[in-house]
Amino acid sequence: MALERSRAWWWTAAAAAAVTAARVYATRRYFDTTAGPMKFMHEDVRTAWTPSWRESLAGLQWLRLRRSAVYHGDGVPRGDRAPVLIVQGFLTRRRYLETLRSWLERLGYRARIAEIGWNADCLDVLADQIVAQAASERGATGRRVHLVGHSLGGVLIRAVAARTPHVVASVATLATPFRGLRLDPGLRLSNIIARGVVHRRRDPAVFAECLTFACECATVRALASPLPASLPQLAVVVPGDGLVDWRYEGDPVTTRVVEVPGCHVGVVFEAVAYEALARHLAGAAAVPVDRGASGSVAS
Repeated sequence: MALERSRAWWWTAAAAAAVTAARVYATRRYFDTTAGPMKFMHEDVRTAWTPSWRESLAGLQWLRLRRSAVYHGDGVPRGDRAPVLIVQGFLTRRRYLETLRSWLERLGYRARIAEIGWNADCLDVLADQIVAQAASERGATGRRVHLVGHSLGGVLIRAVAARTPHVVASVATLATPFRGLRLDPGLRLSNIIARGVVHRRRDPAVFAECLTFACECATVRALASPLPASLPQLAVVVPGDGLVDWRYEGDPVTTRVVEVPGCHVGVVFEAVAYEALARHLAGAAAVPVDRGASGSVAS
């Protein structure tokens, strides 16, 4: 009996090693044979053989963050009670962003996490909810709102900034593939399933390509071009991203790009990203507000 269990364990270990080796090979081949973005935004959805095993590092990033000087506010600029609205990623709940939100509060910002359910709906519906919540913060504080988005949340905040520039003070995206959806096979399957659910719930009110960058909705159209150069922008990219092709997460021509270690989920616990975000928010506060947008121009 013990011998049979030993053999079963070895066969399981061998199978796991073979799967891992095949995935490593697929990842290397994918990045060796494909180019990064050739234009600002690609409309099609494609499979990306990303290093998905790296997503297991998220817990280690959280532990490392808790021990970092940045987490305790050392060596980073303080906030001035400006409002910050944080938006979660695809098929997630708000709770995983609580570490980031509470850290921003301790730095001196008025930080809150947007309420958008599971973030798996028509992009126009989600963006409208964020617009309403950003406008509420603007009205409550009399100040423009800093937007911070993780993954799909970053896509949404860029669209919101394009649609309502008079409300937005700055934009910061964390592991956000705003230049094209190049997705891990598992994430791409989740996207297909979510699209089916949205169509069942909302047809015929949504476009056929809902939840892709080929959709004809106002939110996706707002993503097609870079945001104004006068708007402070930060794109935190993760070369070790296990869920999306990291090359589609930033545009050095139009956006300040900062590369950080770790993985797609773990970026919200990455000390290097926190430091970059603190400096981005402080720098944005010093930028004069004059973007030629309609509406009030008070800071």
